Amino acid sequence: MRRATANALISLTATLVCLVALELILRAYPLLLGDVYANGVLSKYTNREGGIFYYDPALAMNFMIPNLTTRMYYNRYVWTHETDGLGFRNREPITPADVLLVGDSLIYGHGVEYEHTVGHLLHQITGLRVANLGRQGDCAYQEAYLLTAFLPEIRAPYVFYHFTENDISDLSFYLSDDEMRAFVATPVAAIRYRTPTPAAEALRKRSEDRRRQSLLKRFKDGSYVYKMFRFIRQTYVRSEAHAGTADTDEESLGWRYTRHAIRYMREISRHGGATLVVVPLTPHEPDQYRVLKKIAVEYALPFLDTSSLKAADASLWLERDGHLSPDGARRLAELEAAFLNSRGLRSSR
Repeated sequence: MRRATANALISLTATLVCLVALELILRAYPLLLGDVYANGVLSKYTNREGGIFYYDPALAMNFMIPNLTTRMYYNRYVWTHETDGLGFRNREPITPADVLLVGDSLIYGHGVEYEHTVGHLLHQITGLRVANLGRQGDCAYQEAYLLTAFLPEIRAPYVFYHFTENDISDLSFYLSDDEMRAFVATPVAAIRYRTPTPAAEALRKRSEDRRRQSLLKRFKDGSYVYKMFRFIRQTYVRSEAHAGTADTDEESLGWRYTRHAIRYMREISRHGGATLVVVPLTPHEPDQYRVLKKIAVEYALPFLDTSSLKAADASLWLERDGHLSPDGARRLAELEAAFLNSRGLRSSR
């Protein structure tokens, strides 16, 4: 018995020493296990402690924390994240604005400084006041709500709706099939959203939950070893949710949801005195581009030709990442500026 106990203690001690050594090594060299792991432990795209998001249980959505400045990391790119009082990546006041942008991380400005975001460059080119509501991970699910909540306050006459290649598959990560079917079956005029949780209240609850956590739970959440396993698990779950999702089949549930959301956003825009413009960012998916153009024609919406943003042009995309580079963001901003100019929208300054 004494020998077995001693062996068990030796094994336990050796395991703990190895875990501590691994923890120290991973903290010093997070790229040792590759970009996927480094992203998992260093990314702040999370609503956990230290992340840029908070979770709203009423809306079942993440929102960026207002008035937050922090340094971000992903795929070896480092940039400054700054949000305004509404929780978006803007420096200038956006109420009212001339143009409102909705989209995901390509519009948010993943991987680049504020000066190289589409919203800032569009403002720089045109002199117009641009409200950038782009956020990492957004798709039609969040974008329809953002337009509902903020267009009445921002009062922009033009709304650019940016569709990206993962927007259909992302729906399956946020919504069940039954939830998507329920949305599709709801008449546009009957779509309603719950009252959002105030940011201060949601953040206070997150802090309280954190204080109530055990020391073991806090240690696990801060551990690079634990974060590695958690990120691998989350990545697997997300890939499973996306498995088999039809990104190009316009009759799929995801596309039917998106089509209905676009119709809803058209009506919200019209009610707010704005024109909704469909902007496809699908350089690898020509079939998605075709479907979006078909939807735009069906709903009599302006469709921005983005075919010049070619996947083969490496200067337009961040290396090892795929998001818009500074040159790519400028090219898109120039396309949108030309559209606005053709509509006679010019700065009054």
